[in-house]
Amino acid sequence: MHIGMVTAVYKPVVNGVTRMVELYRKYLEVAGYEVTIFTLGAPDPSDDDHIIRSPGFQVSDRGYYLTPGFSREAQKLMRQVDILHSHHLIMGVEMAHRYGRCPVIYTNHTRYDLYGNAILNLPQPAADAILRQLWPDFCDYADLVIAPSESVRQIMLDFGVRTPTITIENGVELHPFHQPPNPRRKADFGLPDTAVLLLYVGRLASEKNLDRLIDQFAIAADVAPDLYLMLVGDGLSREMLAARVNQLGLQDRVHFTGSLPVPEVPNYMVAADIFVTASVSEVHPLTVIEAMAAGLPVVAVSSPGISDSVVSGRTGLLTTRPDGGLAAAMVGLALNPGQRAQMSAAARADSDRYDIRRTVALTQEVYERLHLERPDLKRKQQHGRRYLYRQRVQSTLDRIFKPEEREHPLPNWLAPEFWLRDRRDQHDQWK
Repeated sequence: MHIGMVTAVYKPVVNGVTRMVELYRKYLEVAGYEVTIFTLGAPDPSDDDHIIRSPGFQVSDRGYYLTPGFSREAQKLMRQVDILHSHHLIMGVEMAHRYGRCPVIYTNHTRYDLYGNAILNLPQPAADAILRQLWPDFCDYADLVIAPSESVRQIMLDFGVRTPTITIENGVELHPFHQPPNPRRKADFGLPDTAVLLLYVGRLASEKNLDRLIDQFAIAADVAPDLYLMLVGDGLSREMLAARVNQLGLQDRVHFTGSLPVPEVPNYMVAADIFVTASVSEVHPLTVIEAMAAGLPVVAVSSPGISDSVVSGRTGLLTTRPDGGLAAAMVGLALNPGQRAQMSAAARADSDRYDIRRTVALTQEVYERLHLERPDLKRKQQHGRRYLYRQRVQSTLDRIFKPEEREHPLPNWLAPEFWLRDRRDQHDQWK
């Protein structure tokens, strides 16, 4: 079977989406599938014949592009694959629907309910109103939606997603974190053996709430003198965060490593004692799973995505009150090595369910079922080839400017009602 992965960003950019697409390709090919990556941007020297890039307009310094359409080469190949698996909403699932002649799957990797104002550059209320239309409508171009965590699946349903939606949790390669190839020690970073090292891995970006994490660490460090913090990663917030560290007088207690090659991350994790994050915008964070595989208890804010992976009191400590709660959790684990050891063993054991081979096996079952049932034939018949086709635009204008004709209190302006009824009836088929 030939699988097409559709993504708006790919290597050399490193983020959760590109890593998941890369893992999918690797393990699907091991299972005997042919995989082609359809993405945007300029060719990369590492590209092979199965990475097809279409030109686009770069819209951020994080490697994302927009395009009105894929290249002719991409369009031709997309018509030949057996399944199209999209990993982005705007520049993915609609393109798969437009060019494909096969079932389309969409995996949701982003908390659009939180990032809407940043993506659309609008105030949050306006962004929410638009997303309540766009999120479900773009999902209609897929035959099945995959949510990486159950709580995010529920958020999508609350936002009105009508397409059948299931949960398949993200997976990682566990073995590098069980047995790091070149493990680092605390002494490698100039730390004493008695140090309790907190570790964060990820982008240094405003949405990760790292300013709060550093402020909470400052409180904890006053109570636990052996506590240190290491931030692995880079991003636009690095200078601001470094300035905050200097302002708090924590230069000797906080270490910035900069960006590391992905294979090097397990070597750093083995030197740490606790994984920490203050982010509340995760879908199902790979770094948290990897930290658990490395045997690190997790200190975090209780939020969708995080709470699906971490069991507070067993594999880490979650707080519903970030200000004060994070610092208390850091101190509690720093001063209790016995509890850390118990949580370390539990975290490593719980991480087994996130083996990438399990994730890929569950996804294979979905591929095979859709390949047999071919729901795309009905979707193509009922849905226009493009998002802004004439009937949909007219329906949208009518529902905006003729509110008295709306049939429901919360109408879906951008989708025909017969299509909505049909999609709602399908929701239970995948449970």
